[in-house]
Amino acid sequence: MYRQVFIKDFSQLGRNLKSFLNEEIAYLPLSSAIDDAFKKNPFFTMQMQLTSLDAIATNFLSKDALAVWTEPYAGLIEERDFCVSIVMAGNLPLVGFHDLLTVLASGRRALVKMSCKDSSLLPAIMESLCSINHYWADRITFTESLPENVEMIIATGGEKASQYFKNIYSKVPGIIRGSKFSIAVITGRESEEDLKRLGKDIFLYFGLGCRSVSSLLLPVDYELSKLTSALSQFENYVKCDFYRAAYRYQKAISTVSGEWFEDGGFFIYKRDTTTPPPLGVVGIYLYSDIKAIEKYFLIHNESIQCVVNYNYNNSYIEPGKSQYPVLEEYADGINSLEFILKNS
Repeated sequence: MYRQVFIKDFSQLGRNLKSFLNEEIAYLPLSSAIDDAFKKNPFFTMQMQLTSLDAIATNFLSKDALAVWTEPYAGLIEERDFCVSIVMAGNLPLVGFHDLLTVLASGRRALVKMSCKDSSLLPAIMESLCSINHYWADRITFTESLPENVEMIIATGGEKASQYFKNIYSKVPGIIRGSKFSIAVITGRESEEDLKRLGKDIFLYFGLGCRSVSSLLLPVDYELSKLTSALSQFENYVKCDFYRAAYRYQKAISTVSGEWFEDGGFFIYKRDTTTPPPLGVVGIYLYSDIKAIEKYFLIHNESIQCVVNYNYNNSYIEPGKSQYPVLEEYADGINSLEFILKNS
């Protein structure tokens, strides 16, 4: 019974979000939250927020997707008072939504600590959910401080934060995530359309997400001009003063230091830079054969979130799809729904 209610209510939430995005209905709390989110975080432009909302409504909240996702666990899903605490990151709009959805799909309660950089959108969406069925108001609690005396934890942050979470929550079952980056493999056989789609993987959300393609593996003789031309259409994606300042800064320090770089007009390519590279930089690594590709993956395996345009760990993500995960694509490859059900 719980699973059926979950699917019904959240699929209705998805339809409501679609109607809002299509301007078929007005929802003042969400409109206000979008404005407020941008004031708090200049990287949360209207375009980026609406893209995130659409991806959630389309990939996470369709009735069929929710049913297929939860079907293997139908016998385990039930309403319980067990509470899962979630400490969310704030680098992308609604980056922690999948964790909250997973906890509620399991039948457990959720205690949510949002990032101050992304604290506006989720409460507005949950308000919409509660207008569909007030039952959910008792299943979700927001807190402004790190939770104590938790039963289970799902926490995401940078390397220092994740280590801190591991220390303070070492005695409870949990999933602690640190920094990851994503990469694309270019073979030279890609069509212009493939390269244009790759631009979404690189520049959506300003390249700040763990699923953002921040680095490229390129053949040693690859001509960058073809890629630069295809990516030029994404200059409007990154119209933000903070991003522009970062790009100009990286270009300036590379010029002064004499380091090799190539200017893409609104980003620069740099070889063998840090992973992930700084804002405004696309890292490139040259390879001579498939052995060099596999060696790179072996060295960086623990830090890679996903790989685009290459079969990696029995998974292939086509260009343009890295920022649009489906329900079964769990962060760090850890099935959080199964984890919750087996450990609570």
